Amino acid sequence: MEWLESSAFAEWVRTSFIGYPMLLTLHSVGMAIMVGIMFVVSLRLVGSFSRLPYVSLEKLISIAWIGFVINLISGAAIFTSQATFYVTSGPFLLKLAAVLVGAALAGYMQPILRREAADWVDSTSVPGNARTLAIVSIVMWSVAITTGRFTAYL
Repeated sequence: MEWLESSAFAEWVRTSFIGYPMLLTLHSVGMAIMVGIMFVVSLRLVGSFSRLPYVSLEKLISIAWIGFVINLISGAAIFTSQATFYVTSGPFLLKLAAVLVGAALAGYMQPILRREAADWVDSTSVPGNARTLAIVSIVMWSVAITTGRFTAYL
């Protein structure tokens, strides 16, 4: 981690006028895309947004992956700037775990929606396991956001 943190790229991220601010902005945009869409999808599965057809949810998750890729790239770049700190930071490690679980849930939910959503007429026809996955998704993305902010201050 020390080698990574002392690399020319990490130094640029840490000290340049645009490096860290640009990457943090990209990270925020990626988070807004991924988490925003996953909140809408999850809230729809638990009964909100009744005018949003279930069949559109799978396509929304496809767009969410763009945000995930933006976050993966910007987050990895930000990580280089303080790698030795991040690998020992409890909030950061919890954030990383929550992001991985949230992304895994999105990846798990997407094919289910592709196969089954056309058969769901209203919230009573959504299977209980889909609602449970949606609730866990909301919790994971909330934990990721909260612990991400804690990383900066704890």
